Amino acid sequence: MNKIQRGALAALLIVIVVIAALAPAGIGFLFAQRSQRHDEAERLNTVARAALHRAEDVTRRLSGALGEIGKVAATPCSPPYLKELRRIALTHEQVRDAGAYDHDGRWQCSSLLGAVSAGVLDGLTLPPPDWRSRDGIMAWYGLSRLPGGKSSLVMGRNGFYVAADPSLYIDTLDANDEVASGVAVINTEVSRVIATTPATDANAILAVYRTAAPARDCSPYVVRRSVSMPLAVVVSAPHQTLHQRLRTLPWGWLLGGVVVGLACASWAAFFIVRRLSPRGQLTDAVRRHQFIVAYQPIVDLGTRRCVGAEALVRWKYHDRIVRPDHFIPLAEHRGLIQAITDQVLDTILLELGDFLKRYPEYYVSVNLSAQDLTTHRFLDVLGPAIAQQGVRPSQIRIEATERSFLDAEAAKEVISAFRDAGHAVYLDDFGTGYSSLSHLQNFRIDGLKIDKSFVDTVGQDAASSSVASHIIDMATTLDVQVIAEGIEHEEQAAYLYARGAQFGQGWLFSAPLSAAEFIRYAGRTRGA
Repeated sequence: MNKIQRGALAALLIVIVVIAALAPAGIGFLFAQRSQRHDEAERLNTVARAALHRAEDVTRRLSGALGEIGKVAATPCSPPYLKELRRIALTHEQVRDAGAYDHDGRWQCSSLLGAVSAGVLDGLTLPPPDWRSRDGIMAWYGLSRLPGGKSSLVMGRNGFYVAADPSLYIDTLDANDEVASGVAVINTEVSRVIATTPATDANAILAVYRTAAPARDCSPYVVRRSVSMPLAVVVSAPHQTLHQRLRTLPWGWLLGGVVVGLACASWAAFFIVRRLSPRGQLTDAVRRHQFIVAYQPIVDLGTRRCVGAEALVRWKYHDRIVRPDHFIPLAEHRGLIQAITDQVLDTILLELGDFLKRYPEYYVSVNLSAQDLTTHRFLDVLGPAIAQQGVRPSQIRIEATERSFLDAEAAKEVISAFRDAGHAVYLDDFGTGYSSLSHLQNFRIDGLKIDKSFVDTVGQDAASSSVASHIIDMATTLDVQVIAEGIEHEEQAAYLYARGAQFGQGWLFSAPLSAAEFIRYAGRTRGA
């Protein structure tokens, strides 16, 4: 083989190698393009579904708040009426303001601004509504009552209204430059934009909605309509950004991958530091209602019949359950504990409300933090909530630990208020603090809960083995009930019952249960 032939063969081998290297890559690029277009459409559909769910949920909650105002019996705009409006505004996180107006649309009073007589609302009149439902609900979109004031979404009926920030309709969406450049919520009956993400062209969004363009792989828009409400959402992806990325992808694959990888890594690091810190995760958990409740059965030690349960909060973080001792201290420190307690109450009434109403002999105890033992806030939330469900006050009992009594005088008054309202109060983890005896002398309570650490030593030679007996003796003298926690062995249950403890809880009887499991457990022991 001469020099020319060797050169030709070398060139052929180079071409073959290049083709062998580039052909699979080229085919892969083509499939990547097709898959990327399809995935883009799927992501837009996912954002659209989430946006529609959020819009329906906010509308439903605002309608619920409006319904509560309609049930207020006080004279409109009277001090009691304004007090109820403020309570409703506080207990519904979506409500920015609530109030009343007359038949001519003139504002009469507001939970934020007070009555017309105060001068702030004097002369202000509602314009004609942007939308009116068949059952009389009216809505005003982008309404600003005061010059320069924030725009609000206002829903009204029969002379009263609630106002909300329009951004509530989209504030949970995670729209970024790879998914959606704009999201809009639309009233389908009047073709009016209710809310949009920043820098979204409302006119362009309306034009897309009116053409009712179907969602295609290459379409920069997705439209989704509600089947139960006059609502629709339009999600857009920048047409130029999408096609430019698809057109340049084969030539800039490596460089683009490096650049995008570095950008995503920087963004992810910033996101993790800011959003996925313990505080950020817990704040998101509160906002997204990620807390669940487990029910630890409480049994009569004599009959072994279930009499109630202790509500134990758990944080459902992705695919795992976080125990309360891992997040409650942080929640208390960051001022999130009251919102968590409210969610626990909502969950109890949602899951066991009908059961408690049917079987008034059962109860559920709720643990309160120090913050809720210094004011009547939780009592003001609890009363209307159980009344609405038809649950008796005696069926929701309060548990407080000694460390909750940092402000002893305030706690004493709040505990008395709970008891006066019909809620029994128990001192939890009794004996583990430094002031147990003084608390027994200063506070009116209904029962003591013996801490598991003392129950564990029952029948042993440990120095603390007799503490449980002493606690039971004190409780008997004070005529209060005793609940022993953490009972794991039959010998412990027999010992405690023989010395006068009436009730107990622990793994001997049952692990913490879901609501459905607890109802079945109570049914099995009802005839015990």
